Amino acid sequence: MLKEIFVDGYKSINQESVELKPFTLFSGVNSAGKSSMIQAINCVFDLQRKQSVSQDNRGDAEIGRFVDVRNNIKGNKEIIFKMKEEDLRGKIYDLEVIFSGSETSNATRMEAPFSLLHKNYFDEYKKIYLSVERIGVQNTYELNVHNHLAIGERGEYAFSYLAYFGQDALKESDFLYHPDEVGMSLNNQVNYWMDYLLGFQIRVKSIPEVDQVIATYANSKSNRYYRATNVGTGVTYIAMLIIAALSCRKGDTLIIENPEIHLHPRAQSRLMEFAAFLCERGLQIIMETHSDHIYNGMRKCIKRKALGRERIAAYYFELDETMQTKIYHISFNDQGAEENHPYGMFDQFDDDLDELIGM
Repeated sequence: MLKEIFVDGYKSINQESVELKPFTLFSGVNSAGKSSMIQAINCVFDLQRKQSVSQDNRGDAEIGRFVDVRNNIKGNKEIIFKMKEEDLRGKIYDLEVIFSGSETSNATRMEAPFSLLHKNYFDEYKKIYLSVERIGVQNTYELNVHNHLAIGERGEYAFSYLAYFGQDALKESDFLYHPDEVGMSLNNQVNYWMDYLLGFQIRVKSIPEVDQVIATYANSKSNRYYRATNVGTGVTYIAMLIIAALSCRKGDTLIIENPEIHLHPRAQSRLMEFAAFLCERGLQIIMETHSDHIYNGMRKCIKRKALGRERIAAYYFELDETMQTKIYHISFNDQGAEENHPYGMFDQFDDDLDELIGM
């Protein structure tokens, strides 16, 4: 599990660190550093994973022109990412990546110490990242014949994964939800959560002759399946997310940007029950959101004892008067109530309501 990320000199972030828990939530105003923090996590993880399998003990990363991605207000000469990780046996790994460059060059990774101990971590655990730019609704999706295990940053191979492994028992048995009632296969488990969140079922069919897969959906009250283009966009988006999550094992990390896209508020809130179920059983989830329904759904999970408050880290990002990222840590009591609340954090509903009722 990722335990901590420190970022210095990257875009608007200057010497900021956040503790990462089984469930970590990033929220805040636009362009305040949430995605930059996720980019740093992805960069360190991906670089070290490349290192762990490379011949020359090096990895490469492209993060853009140094002058564009460094903290220009502070005038940093280097960009530093540090990350702390812990495996399921309690062993701690400290990783560091340093970038430098000039006004005209791309940011270049500097040589950093790398231990063979790190290889054990990256061979054992994986990271899945679902970016905000997920693939849209299509009649067919690519059947990934080269890497059956891939999900893709845009979720583009999620349906391929389901086509290959749908009939198999879930890879992580602890992630099974009531297997005696629901069933043990990936198909059964995906459809249970699809039904609970949106009231739909999914069925996939591979067409190996053209390396394509078709995903169709049925309302849970009907047996008729429809093409993805003939049901709501949110159905496809939630299917990708559920498949990605259930492809994981204990100790893996799932990073999701804006899971609320195209989802009804009730589905957003219930999605947090799915997240809590998996986090309590060993999956780490890092989520970036602009949704108060996601946020309040998380708080409900605390109150219902579905996810312990000590297993949650919630942060609010904003920019200070010098345009530097400022990060507030939000804490909660056992009832899910906030113990501190930064001004502007999901206040808009109350502000609008106050104006409407004349307060």
